[in-house]
Amino acid sequence: MFAHTEPEQLLWHDIYDLAPLPRFAFPNLLLLGDAAHATTPNMGQGACQAVEDAVVFADELQKDYDFNAAAQRFERRRLSRTHWIARQSRFLGSVAQSTHPLFIPLRNFALRHLPKAVNEWQLEKVYAVDF
Repeated sequence: MFAHTEPEQLLWHDIYDLAPLPRFAFPNLLLLGDAAHATTPNMGQGACQAVEDAVVFADELQKDYDFNAAAQRFERRRLSRTHWIARQSRFLGSVAQSTHPLFIPLRNFALRHLPKAVNEWQLEKVYAVDF
């Protein structure tokens, strides 16, 4: 397949993420999803975090229908989690994509022998959402 692929048939899409923003809520403006916390695809959490944002903001908005107050509460609820997801995703990508010849066998060995409990602990942090 690769031998029959012409260079002009290839698509190149750079991956960008954002350094964690210190805030999402501004007067009459709220950043959600990738606008607030774009992340690398290493954990598959980009769309998940956007959906969580929508659920949390809807929950906050139902409390009093005051957009700015709801946005401030949303920010308090979401900053820590989205920052953790973005940092973890960037870290996992750097580990997985490392090309350092001394690091690669160590990484591969560690990943093959990673205790199941460590993986489950990480997944629990991703999947345990506080709504």
